[in-house]
Amino acid sequence: MAMILDAFVGRSIDKLLEFMAEETSMVLGVKDELKKLQRTMERMRGFLESAERKRHADPNINTWVTELKDIMYDADDIIDLCMIEGRKLLEDDTSRSAVRHPLSLFSCFSCVKFRHEIGSKIRELNDRLKQVEEDRSKLPTLEYTEKDVQVRGVNHRQTFPIEVESDIVGTQIEEAAESLVESLIREDNKKYRILGIVGMGGIGKTTLASHIYNDERIKENFLIRVWACVSQEFSETELLQEIIRAAGGSCGEAKTKAELGALLSSALSKSFLIVLDDVWRTDVWEDLLRSPLKSARASGRIVITTRDTNVARNMRAEIHPVDKMDKDSGWKLLRKKVFGDDDEEEEISSLKEIGVQIVEKCDSLPLAIKVIAGVLRSKDRSTIEWNKVLKSDVWSMSQLDEELPGALFLSYENLPSNLKQCFLYCSLFPEDCIMRRDELIRYWVAEGFVKRTQGDIIMEDIAEDCYRELIGRNLLQPYNDDAWGDLPGNRCKMHDLLRSLALFLTRDESIFLGGEQSSNINPLTRIRRLSIGERVEVPHAIKQQKCLRTLMLPSSPETKMIENELLERLRFLRIIAVNGTQIERLPESIGDLLHLRHLNLDGTNIRYLPESIGCLVNLQILMLSGCSSLHALPKAITKLCNLRCLRLGGGTRLNHVPKGLGKLKHLNHLERFVVGHNDGTGTQDDEGCDLEELQSLTQLRFLSIMNLERAQPVRASVLANTHSLRTLILTSNQLEDAEEAIATRRIEEIYNELSPRSTDLETLRINSFFGTRFPSWMMSPFLDVSFSNLTSIQLNDCKSCPQLPPLGLLPLLKYLRIDGARAIKTIGPEFLGPRASAGAGTAFLKLEVLEFCLMDNWEEWSFGMVEGVGEERKGASKLLPCLKKLFLWYCPKLRALPEGLRHATSLQELDIYVTDNLIEIDNLPSLKSLHIESCPRLEHVKNLDRLQYLDVGHPTETEHLSQWLLELLQNAPAALQNLKKFTLTCSLPLLKTFLKDGPNWPIIQRIPQVRIQEYGESSYIEYTKNPPAFKTDLVESKESAD
Repeated sequence: MAMILDAFVGRSIDKLLEFMAEETSMVLGVKDELKKLQRTMERMRGFLESAERKRHADPNINTWVTELKDIMYDADDIIDLCMIEGRKLLEDDTSRSAVRHPLSLFSCFSCVKFRHEIGSKIRELNDRLKQVEEDRSKLPTLEYTEKDVQVRGVNHRQTFPIEVESDIVGTQIEEAAESLVESLIREDNKKYRILGIVGMGGIGKTTLASHIYNDERIKENFLIRVWACVSQEFSETELLQEIIRAAGGSCGEAKTKAELGALLSSALSKSFLIVLDDVWRTDVWEDLLRSPLKSARASGRIVITTRDTNVARNMRAEIHPVDKMDKDSGWKLLRKKVFGDDDEEEEISSLKEIGVQIVEKCDSLPLAIKVIAGVLRSKDRSTIEWNKVLKSDVWSMSQLDEELPGALFLSYENLPSNLKQCFLYCSLFPEDCIMRRDELIRYWVAEGFVKRTQGDIIMEDIAEDCYRELIGRNLLQPYNDDAWGDLPGNRCKMHDLLRSLALFLTRDESIFLGGEQSSNINPLTRIRRLSIGERVEVPHAIKQQKCLRTLMLPSSPETKMIENELLERLRFLRIIAVNGTQIERLPESIGDLLHLRHLNLDGTNIRYLPESIGCLVNLQILMLSGCSSLHALPKAITKLCNLRCLRLGGGTRLNHVPKGLGKLKHLNHLERFVVGHNDGTGTQDDEGCDLEELQSLTQLRFLSIMNLERAQPVRASVLANTHSLRTLILTSNQLEDAEEAIATRRIEEIYNELSPRSTDLETLRINSFFGTRFPSWMMSPFLDVSFSNLTSIQLNDCKSCPQLPPLGLLPLLKYLRIDGARAIKTIGPEFLGPRASAGAGTAFLKLEVLEFCLMDNWEEWSFGMVEGVGEERKGASKLLPCLKKLFLWYCPKLRALPEGLRHATSLQELDIYVTDNLIEIDNLPSLKSLHIESCPRLEHVKNLDRLQYLDVGHPTETEHLSQWLLELLQNAPAALQNLKKFTLTCSLPLLKTFLKDGPNWPIIQRIPQVRIQEYGESSYIEYTKNPPAFKTDLVESKESAD
């Protein structure tokens, strides 16, 4: 990204003030020169906002800004060096004083030499700044802006909410969406049809395709739905792998295009819809997908979005051009994005005239309208403020590519300087890249884009607010895919036009090399940030870029090492990202990168870290997740005094972490804290950490602890000071050679002392707890007070606890999974909490998803008094009012669902698997989707008036329908008035009974949509009532039903 001078200089001034307040500045003897530097920066800072704004139109200002940026980068490096070396000298003086050790002659000369060198550098810097300040007087158009103490920025905790909402507004696009859905579900005899959505960038092609993809009728008609983003730089094998996995297939060991093509044909065994978003070339169809789709076992539809009509035409697609929005639809979109659900009609009407003019300025492009809406949302709702936006001269920025609407640049210009930096940084990622929120936040923190604040608010929290505001301003798009299991807002994308804008604005300082771009770098250009995409060779010229601050290498098997010579030349690196490469080791010279803040080694083959890593005193983020070859950390890691994030999860197999980790007081993310140390023979030693190390880590937001069975008993809660903890994961493993009663009592004592004292706790996960009673802090009747913000709980393999905690007390709990609780025989009113079980109050007020898995001995489930009659039943209306999904998997002894479940009025999905003793499913009035498999004693399924989707896995050993299913389907018109789709997986003999001449054909003939398939999916029947269609691979397909 390009340096934003105003923000960068402000941060440099803050760093100077911080350093000059320390004793270290006196040790170096450079305080006077630093004060002079600070005063010059403060004088010039008032002109920087104007300079950044006008540099694009005035080459003289641009030259001045470029020169000043070079000086400021050098200043930042020098200030860094002062802080590092000054603190080192101070520590040396302190340690010598403590042992009355005199200063050696060599040390004395080294100290004097460094003071002289650093003093000379600062004086040279001041001279250069003085010359630039004099040159500024020759630029009369620069305006001075008074800088208050409170710099304009993100208003903390008053940012835009992350929402994923439809942008389908106006009859124009609504009619287009309706027409395209109808076209796609219309039956014909073609193996496949291609529909091309064509239009210019930012016009809403992807929005329209997304609306079609998520339409309920599409979901009903296409059992396989795949969304794949193609973009300009796609890899053929990776695209095939993505489509195969999305279709429910497995790639196995297949690597070639031919092997993957065959797997794709096999995976498309049911009716399918494939959306190929952002197609630039026809070869994705001609050379890659046409043959596998032609050979697929089922028929389907393909939707493409493209800017090029010729691409769609050459693919023989039915072309649907997307036009610009009309004024009325554009105003509706602007209004929706600015005002949301606000119904202040009078206020909105007063702004309509200006709003329509702004829509016209946006050329009625949806993307431009949305980003301008982000600008307007940050302004007062007044005609004065809206007119300022309308009449801004930024609309006509002449240097922009004609493809980039002026609205995008205006939206960028309206950002506070710190947000500009965050936005531009996203250009370092490939086109259409799905970016993780946590990843961006850590990069922004490491780059220094986030200003430190006083109090309990940490930089990561402020960076998260920046992320939310960029999404709220529509400059980043939230990306959600249920297959990833992410919470809304955890990932995002950047529209390619916005990315093009960011690349344009950062072209002098940052480079992304990807696709067919040349990997040549002009050695005369002072590149600060370099990101290299996949399948791009690392350029040799990189070694000449001595000013490089960020280096992101491709996630490629070809990247196997970082050369020692490379690190020796790139001494000013702040960020190194080599995640996903085959790197096995780091050179010792890594310790010379004194400015390094962020080191990402996730998913590499790294075997060990050199001890020299302890020299990286500025390192804030160390990512080692998924490093399966890494078994130990060096002791020197405890010297990383500024470390904020240490990630060791995702398959990293550490046996222990070094003692002394508790000295890293800035840690706020600690993933996989391994307790104790086992030398491999089962013997414990004192090399590893114990729980007391955690007592000093008061800033923790995320903490996962492993091997708690190794912990020594503690006297007080080790988490007593972690008041801001949000995620806690506790894991233990039962020791095979330990005496069971002693081990059980000991683990219970340890867990009791792990009571989190944070009311901010949102996620709790307990794995493999082998005590016979959950920790006392979980069994408390005051859970609703102690853990008022808990939203997600997982209790996994807690196999010895016969009673669950009163989790119904938790007021904000949304997700609950109980897995492997094998000692539980009954779940009763104690699960709800004392007030609900007594018939008063509420239980599970916000719970949306409830999952029970591997409950071998669970026999009875009841809600106690709320299942009674008369007055006692009133409390039932407050039980599970928000529950949407109930999942029961392998609960073989459970005899019945609780009667009170009928009061869960939001329950829409019930999934039951291997529940052998269940006899009845009855009276669930709101249920829409039911999946049943391996329930051999089931006798009745009834009173499911709103059921729309029925999916049954039938016993393989029988040739006849189960009686309960036969009765249900025979009564379908009356008993299942809303049934839309019936899916059955069964044996081949039973499958044949549903053919048109079979005994069960009349049963399914009345159901709107039917899919019956053999286990293993080798044979199938598909039937649609309207329009009539019948397909099977058992007999010849017919066009319509009789």
